[in-house]
Amino acid sequence: MSESSNPLEIEYGTELDGLRVVRQASPPGAASFSASYVGPAGWGFDPRGREGTARLVNQLITSAAGTRDRVELARALDRAGATLSRQSAPESGEVTIWGPAAEWERLLGILADVVLRPRFDPSDVARARRQIREVQLREATQPANRAERELWRAVFPDGHPYRESGLGSAGSVDRIARADLVRFHQGHYTSGDAVLVVTAPARLSAVERVARRLFGAFAETGGPRLTLPKVRAPAAATRSVDLPGRSQVEVRVGGASIARSAPEYPAAALANEILGGRPLLSRLFQRVREHGGLAYHASSSLEAMRFAGYWEVQAGTGADRYRKVVPMLREEIDRLRTDTVGARELDSIRESAIGEIPLALESTSDAHELAVDVAYHRLAGDYWLRWPAALRAVRPAEVREAAALALDRRSSVTVLAGPIGSR
Repeated sequence: MSESSNPLEIEYGTELDGLRVVRQASPPGAASFSASYVGPAGWGFDPRGREGTARLVNQLITSAAGTRDRVELARALDRAGATLSRQSAPESGEVTIWGPAAEWERLLGILADVVLRPRFDPSDVARARRQIREVQLREATQPANRAERELWRAVFPDGHPYRESGLGSAGSVDRIARADLVRFHQGHYTSGDAVLVVTAPARLSAVERVARRLFGAFAETGGPRLTLPKVRAPAAATRSVDLPGRSQVEVRVGGASIARSAPEYPAAALANEILGGRPLLSRLFQRVREHGGLAYHASSSLEAMRFAGYWEVQAGTGADRYRKVVPMLREEIDRLRTDTVGARELDSIRESAIGEIPLALESTSDAHELAVDVAYHRLAGDYWLRWPAALRAVRPAEVREAAALALDRRSSVTVLAGPIGSR
């Protein structure tokens, strides 16, 4: 069994009742460690009529756990110089702890407590419910949030995990009882189909030994499976949401896309970087933001997840300028599909993307994100070692073909949200 000291070489250990243990060496000279549990606990699994359950559970598990209430847990983390964070996504729920490398075993015990034994204290539940309602209000009234919501509701059918933001509605969140939270936690924060990723100076054998001791009490060992309804590609359409009194119009253009495992992913990733994913160098930044001065921001993203994905172009502009901005966004998206990118532009974007990898090794938290990405998507342990070669192997024509597949505006939706009725 390899015991690599290269943070770009991720080591897979044995499964513990379905929980895959993954080890990453700490970056050279790092004095901190990080660990994440990622399980099948995203809002795609929300019970019908109780939407918002996954996000509530994910928010609450870092509040209080085991014998520690909210205050005691916060003090324990403070004494250790550690932090807890959590993230909820359509497919998964994630909890991460970060702290001193010398304390990695003790801090991993806190992570195990949080993942396995959340308390769901009534006062914490009430506070989290209020916080969810506040985010719901922003989603409905703020142009950027509203544009996102309307875009994915237009692209994906009812019941699709990528259709919603996981916030639910005021009614669905009110219906969530503590018993619902406990039930969801037991069924979704499981060892089955989950990964435990540890970035530490310890060897894989030591990480496995500690993980076996700490993470051996899951209520369920078989993870649930996510169901994705078929997405029927619509004809390009536009939706408008008038929000009087707001200062700017948010524009979103997007559609369904490929999974991370798709063979076209390296070329599609470069296509997105060329379009708007690479700050300063991308076409959207250069044309719409820098040269045109027509937008406060202009960018693109490609979210290629385990089961499928989506792409999005976003821009924020004034109520007097969005009619100029929208055609420019569409033209740049189409140009990727119809015109072959120049070799010089492709090389510039490609080398910039490759150059980011060493920068991620400057901190434990950034390096850890690379390991979590590999582990969650079940990629090869040497994925990041081979990634530069994979990008350099992409030819200009492949970028055009991948853009036609993964960033296809012909089946996209455009959403405008803001004071569009004022002019």
